[in-house]
Amino acid sequence: MSRTLVVRGKHVIRPGSSGPASIHIQDGVIMAIDKFDSAPAGIELVDAGDDVVMPGLVDTHVHLNEPGRTEWEGFHFGTRAAAAGGVTTVIDMPLNSNPPTTTADGLQAKLEAARHQCWVDAGFWGGVVPGNGDQIEPLIADGVFGFKCFLVPSGVDEFPEVTEPDLREVLPVIAGNHSVLLVHAELPGPIAAARRATGSPRSYESYLSSRPRTAENEAIELLIRLSKEFAARVHIVHLSSADAIPALRRARSEGVPITVETCPHYLAFSAEEIPDGATPFKCAPPIREKENRERLWAALAEGVIDFITTDHSPCPASMKRMESGDFFQAWGGITSLQFGLASVWTEAQRRGYSLEQVVEWLATRPARVAGVPRKGAIVEGNDADLVVFRPDAAVSWPQVLHHRHKLTPYDGRPLIGIVERTILRGTTIYDRGEFAVSPSGKILYGLLNRLNKASADEARSLFFRCCGSSKWAALMERRRPYSSLNELLEQADRTWNELSVDDWLEAFRAHPQIGESSTSKWSQEEQAGTRSAEAAVLKELAEANRRYYEQFGFIFIICASGKSGAEMLAALRARLNKDRETELRNAGEQQSLITRLRLLKLVTS
Repeated sequence: MSRTLVVRGKHVIRPGSSGPASIHIQDGVIMAIDKFDSAPAGIELVDAGDDVVMPGLVDTHVHLNEPGRTEWEGFHFGTRAAAAGGVTTVIDMPLNSNPPTTTADGLQAKLEAARHQCWVDAGFWGGVVPGNGDQIEPLIADGVFGFKCFLVPSGVDEFPEVTEPDLREVLPVIAGNHSVLLVHAELPGPIAAARRATGSPRSYESYLSSRPRTAENEAIELLIRLSKEFAARVHIVHLSSADAIPALRRARSEGVPITVETCPHYLAFSAEEIPDGATPFKCAPPIREKENRERLWAALAEGVIDFITTDHSPCPASMKRMESGDFFQAWGGITSLQFGLASVWTEAQRRGYSLEQVVEWLATRPARVAGVPRKGAIVEGNDADLVVFRPDAAVSWPQVLHHRHKLTPYDGRPLIGIVERTILRGTTIYDRGEFAVSPSGKILYGLLNRLNKASADEARSLFFRCCGSSKWAALMERRRPYSSLNELLEQADRTWNELSVDDWLEAFRAHPQIGESSTSKWSQEEQAGTRSAEAAVLKELAEANRRYYEQFGFIFIICASGKSGAEMLAALRARLNKDRETELRNAGEQQSLITRLRLLKLVTS
């Protein structure tokens, strides 16, 4: 049965604007955003009053450790803590579960473990380890959002580190499928050299010096080179060393497809404040000095660092070696999922950053970079994942901790900002300390998997958006599933070439003429070059379009992406000199290019 809900507030954070608004929700989806007082009588209403309404947070770096190490956290406890912290979407790392998510079978084991346990929506990263290159495409087809690897030992034997030759083996496959490689960026050489000179195992200074900045810096230099060489998307996880920022800034200015995250603990704590023996603060890379912390904040504001994730990595308290205080024997990971928002907001507002910026860092950008559709922003068509947040309220201690294990360096720390309510797809899952009766989180899949598993009607509709031939769309739907992006694109070309001329003409008719306005978002993006064209060019385009149609009986088709109005006009004029058979082939080739670009948008954006 259809369900309608309105959530309103005096401070609703939306992309590009904040202020009073009402969010109209139907069946878990944001259908409209209207004035504050636009709620119809009789509709279920959540009135946030003076509290802030923001999108649910998207945490793309969590370790929930199930199956195999459920006693460390597990989906039930981890996602429950997420809901209490305003997080409505998590993407779970391929370790420290056992089996790890490095094979299709490992992913299936994790999917089975997660079902019916998740309080928030959850997706999964695959893993890259030595020798599993043949698992990359099967894992993509089965729904992972990308891949994670370590350049140093991970801490668990079943997830070994990779070397440069291993990366060179998998990066062409990852790039060819428009996927992304997430990297724990530390090299073992500088760590091994530094470890020989360390002192007392209880000393935080000893631990810090054992994981020097050079280990991160040199790893990031390597990853920049490989990303550039293979045109592969690389994402640096949990950046700790601010010394790497100039290299990252330079690489991004050169168009290298590399993105970066950092974590709340690097932005909140500093090495100078960590007592000897305080192993709850241990993580890798380590929390560094105050000056390093402030440079991370500056890079985040600049956009060199894209966003923030918690890197929630819990363990039983005994593994933190509190009795001995031995940093070198303690597990390296921080329990933080419940306090990511409060910790970041506490530090951000001290430095003059806005809550709107915090939402970008914790929700909008993570969803965009990870390719999680309909998440991370309050816009029409997105899932109604919302948080009611009191930004001026102090967190009181002792606080009820919803993680399985309660040991965290945030315990007792002055924090500002309280999550009052968390709404997942229109349903309240957390409200002032109380949870819904049962979990309602869904498993999220990568876009190729979603296309493979969509209903026949939905899949035909999606394919028809890419190419306006009803026969082509029907054939592409029937020929599912596709095991890789390459298979999908190759089948698209083969199917197009099987069609009749009438089928081609149907596809051509689905396009607006070059220079005409269109309600299609994709057509608008593809013809962006005409919007900046001079009036004279647009006038000549209209006249040439008319002549072309009179001559050939179908509209001029060109893959317009990246072309200026003048370039499109020149191509149109040149093709007016062709005979109809030649021009039909030209138009068909251009349609194939358009279809390929749209399929890429469909399964990788």
